[in-house]
Amino acid sequence: MVLAHPTAIEHFDHKWMETALRQQVQEELANRLKKSRLMHGYSQAQVAASLHLSQSAISKYESGQVLPDLLVILTFCHLYGNDLAAFFDCPFFRDYLEGLPPADVG
Repeated sequence: MVLAHPTAIEHFDHKWMETALRQQVQEELANRLKKSRLMHGYSQAQVAASLHLSQSAISKYESGQVLPDLLVILTFCHLYGNDLAAFFDCPFFRDYLEGLPPADVG
């Protein structure tokens, strides 16, 4: 067990930590989105049409410029299956994804 002195906690930069964690998650998600798309052989245009998003949005998610919101992440997990869903392995995601019909990419 690690104990921290109360003054150390007061001076801890929580905003920096939140920003750093968000950036790390955003970069990792971007890499996984692109890798999953390429593994399935989809173009950005196909993914965009399937998810009812613009190709520009897909590009921004895959380059790490924009972090998709939770519902968009869920649709990516549904489209790519276990390749991406394992990154977000939690009961909520599993229950939600199991209740969806198979994804259809045109």
